[in-house]
Amino acid sequence: AKNLRKEKVKEGFSLIELVIVVAVLAVLSSIAIPYFSSLTRKARQISAASHVDAILKSATVFKIKQGYFPTSWDEILVYYKAGSTSSNLESCSVYNSQCNGNERVIVNGQYLITFFNQSDRFGISAWRFNNTGETSTNLSVMGCATVDGMRNYLFKDSNAYYQGAPWNSGILDENGNEMDICG
Repeated sequence: AKNLRKEKVKEGFSLIELVIVVAVLAVLSSIAIPYFSSLTRKARQISAASHVDAILKSATVFKIKQGYFPTSWDEILVYYKAGSTSSNLESCSVYNSQCNGNERVIVNGQYLITFFNQSDRFGISAWRFNNTGETSTNLSVMGCATVDGMRNYLFKDSNAYYQGAPWNSGILDENGNEMDICG
């Protein structure tokens, strides 16, 4: 009877076995977490790009039908399929943030988006919501529509921070010259 009790006590994992399992899990986590973080960041950028594309298309349709590029969110959203009023795009106040009134929040608070217009072109800029925290690594997306119907896009893969009109944003090409993605 004594041997039976000793065998029951010996069942289970030893401390060394548990340490090895924890070490293996730590190594796997150190590989997987950065990979999944990168995927999340790219997914947010793709979602922001779909908003930019839809708004550029809406602005182009508005230009064709009305004769000028939209000058307000309400005009933009006339042909925007995601909603029919500017209240469908979240305002900055929902996230306790200060905006100048032209920005809207997209991708569940991950990006700010705003539009720019001139008589011959219409631009959209989507950029990270904050420079700290979860959104600080979001990648910028810009788009531009011109009077001849061309739409151009810029997706930044670097951690550089870009916002503003696509034709005056401070984005530099490989030679250090400012880029105009509309031209």
